[in-house]
Amino acid sequence: MNCSSKILVSLIIPTRERAETLVYAIQTALLNQVQDNYEIIVSDNFSQDNTVEVINKFSDPRLIYINTGQRLSMSDNWEFALAKARGQYVIFIGDDDAVLPGGIKRLVALIREHQCDVYMWDPSIYFWPIDGKKASIRYLSPVRPMHEMNLQGLVSFVIANGGWQYYRLPGAYHAAVSMKILEQIRNKTGRVFHSTQPDVFTSIAVPVFAKTCLHTGQAITLHGASVKSNGGASIARDGFAVRSKFLREYADYQIHPTLFPGAPTLTNLLGDSCLVAMDVFPGFYGKMKFNYEAMWAYVWQLKYVSARFIVANRSRIDRYHPFSVFLFLFYAAMQSAVILRRQIINLIARLRPFTRDIPDNIRDFAILLDVLQR
Repeated sequence: MNCSSKILVSLIIPTRERAETLVYAIQTALLNQVQDNYEIIVSDNFSQDNTVEVINKFSDPRLIYINTGQRLSMSDNWEFALAKARGQYVIFIGDDDAVLPGGIKRLVALIREHQCDVYMWDPSIYFWPIDGKKASIRYLSPVRPMHEMNLQGLVSFVIANGGWQYYRLPGAYHAAVSMKILEQIRNKTGRVFHSTQPDVFTSIAVPVFAKTCLHTGQAITLHGASVKSNGGASIARDGFAVRSKFLREYADYQIHPTLFPGAPTLTNLLGDSCLVAMDVFPGFYGKMKFNYEAMWAYVWQLKYVSARFIVANRSRIDRYHPFSVFLFLFYAAMQSAVILRRQIINLIARLRPFTRDIPDNIRDFAILLDVLQR
């Protein structure tokens, strides 16, 4: 990994055949981002669409295009891209995500003032138009005061709850992590991104080397879900094909031996990423116990598996890790209560006038959201 003192922030956008959303992601990465100590790396995972034509529409010297030359897994593409980054801090976003106007300027100011190793924020969640459905907001993040977060206490909670709320931790995705931290992960494990879920893995790995982080209070980036993404696949007609394509990248991947191999593949990926991180950092995680019942409750909440399947296979699951139906139901109820509260808050937020006519692209929504937050 390169690290140039001139480049403070590297924004990395891994992409694969999503030119129709990538163009907007790049536009937001350049929109009102006036820093010259900032680079945008688009890492093209051997796309066969018009991705190169999209890149050629831009002439900004801060935009760097690289191509893997062959189809890689998501984790390998992230690793490939990171090796090209020159910034002291790295942010990964998706090719259907966005940077909020002036977001990098705000981040640079915070870095210069506080000089932390990790910065994180809560990105709002924007769903692109999918299969005739209009664009929508799934989560509207509030603007709150900046505050320091205890990462090691929070990651203990995540492990004790089977990976639930891992997204409250700063991985490399929608967070700014210093290259120093990422190099420590690589030096310890041979690479930075492990498992099938590089965002989940780094969420569990970063707290090993960073006790605290600064929550910026106001979001820097915006999370998007489109018809070709794993997030959008949850409601897309062709969602099964999208997820199948993703899983084929890991055809020979072996999930963690404590997980039930008879479960649908997606069911195991979250827990696997957490368990892999725990295995490669035994000095930090050796005394923590991963909560399998809470993991099952969470993947049920995500609709990766039915409660009926879980209960029916309880004896088979118990051969791989301890499993109690009572505890599974307890954690499912607890998580449901928290999720219901968030859904009510989101519903109230979506009743605000501006949410009735959401722009059909994430660039225009980012502009609208920035104006409202100001």
